[in-house]
Amino acid sequence: MASLAWQLAKRYRNTRHSSGFIRFISASSTSGIALGVAILILALSVMNGFELALKQRLLSVIPHVELEAVQQQIPDWQRKQQKFANVAGVEAVAPYIKTNGMLRFGTAVKAAEVRGISLNNERRISDFARYVSAGQLDTLTNNDVVLGQGIADALGVQIGQQVQLLLPKLTEDGRLASHSTASLTVSGIVAVGGQLDYSQIWLNMSTLGTLLDFPANTVQGFAFKLNDIFQAPQMARQLGRESEDYVYLLDWFRSQGHVYQDIQMVRSILYLVLALVIAVACFNIVATLVMAVREKEGDIAILLTMGVSPTTVILTFMWLGWLNGLVGSVIGAILGVILAWYIEPIFAFVTQVLGHSLLDPSIYFINYIPSLLQWQDVLLTLGVALIMSLLATLYPAWRASKVQPARVLGQR
Repeated sequence: MASLAWQLAKRYRNTRHSSGFIRFISASSTSGIALGVAILILALSVMNGFELALKQRLLSVIPHVELEAVQQQIPDWQRKQQKFANVAGVEAVAPYIKTNGMLRFGTAVKAAEVRGISLNNERRISDFARYVSAGQLDTLTNNDVVLGQGIADALGVQIGQQVQLLLPKLTEDGRLASHSTASLTVSGIVAVGGQLDYSQIWLNMSTLGTLLDFPANTVQGFAFKLNDIFQAPQMARQLGRESEDYVYLLDWFRSQGHVYQDIQMVRSILYLVLALVIAVACFNIVATLVMAVREKEGDIAILLTMGVSPTTVILTFMWLGWLNGLVGSVIGAILGVILAWYIEPIFAFVTQVLGHSLLDPSIYFINYIPSLLQWQDVLLTLGVALIMSLLATLYPAWRASKVQPARVLGQR
C-alpha cells in the first residue's frame, strides 16, 4: 500500500499536464520553506556565535566579580587577596585601583576609565594581553600606559610617544578640588574589538595610587575570575560576606548581563518569527494539494472504483505534499549550513567594500559577525519544518479520500 502511494505521488509530482498555476504555488511553497529554514539556521548560528564571543572574548578581559571599597581604601591587600583566593569557586583574584581621567596628546583630548593594575596578578584574571596589537605587555613600569585601540586612534598616538594623563582630585563631599598630571609613555595598544577599546587604559597600580594620594599598601578593590561565570551573582554575595571591608558587590551580570539577555531574547524571537515564516510557507502546501485534488478527482474516482483503499489515497496526497516540504527543508538546510560557515568572511567583504563596519565597535562589544554552527540547531529546524509540512498535508489528503466515484464519473 505504501509502495503504491509512493509511486502515485511521484507520478503526480512529475507530470507535466497539471495546471501551471498549481506548479507555481508548489514551487512557491518549496522556496518559502527553503528560505525560512536557511535563514533560521543562519540566525541561530549567529546568535550562538555572539554568545561564544561574549564568553571567550568580552568575559575573558573583564572581571567576573568585583569588590570595590565604598569610601575608604582597602588596607593590607596582600593578606586579603590570599584569603579570597582560597574561597571555593574562585580561580584567581587581583587588586586594582580605578578612576576616570583625561588623556591629552597634542591638541587631542579623550576621556577614559583609568585602571591601575598589578600586571602579574592581572594576567591571572584577564586575557587582555592576548589582544596586544602594538608594543608589548611583558612589563608595566611606573611611567608606562597601555591604551585601548579606539583611544589610541582617537588621539593619533603611537608606541613610544608620551601622553598627558589628567586625574581629578575630589574633596570628601565629592567636589573637584584640583587635579594631578602625569606624563606617561605608551608601551602597548590593546585591540579587543569592542567598547573596551574606546573606554579604558591601564597603568601600574602603584603609579595610579601615588597620583591619587592613596596610602601605602592600599587598593580600591579586588577583581575575580570564577570557575563558573554563571555563578557570578551568588559568588559576589559569598565574597562580600568574606570581606572585612565595606564594599560594593559588582558582577558581570550588572555590567554586561543585558548583552547576554539580549542574545537569548533575540534568539527566541527569531526562532518564533522564522518558524511562523515556515508555517506560512507550509500553508501553500495546503493550497497546492487542494487544487491538485480538484484536478485529479477523475483519477481518484477511478482508483477507488478499482478497489484502491481510501488509506492509499490519503497516503498518496500526503506523500505528494510532503515531498515539497522535504525538498524545501533539505535545500534550506544545505543553504543555511553554507551561509553559517561563510557569514564571517562575507561580512568582512561587505565591510571592506563599504569602507566601515556595520557594527560600530564603540557601541557593540565586537565589530564582526561571529557564527557557531551547532548541528542540533540544524536538526531541530529541519525537524520542525518537516513536521509542519506533514501536518499541512492532512486535511487535503483526507478530502481526497472522500471523493465520490459515482458523482465524479457520472459528470464525465
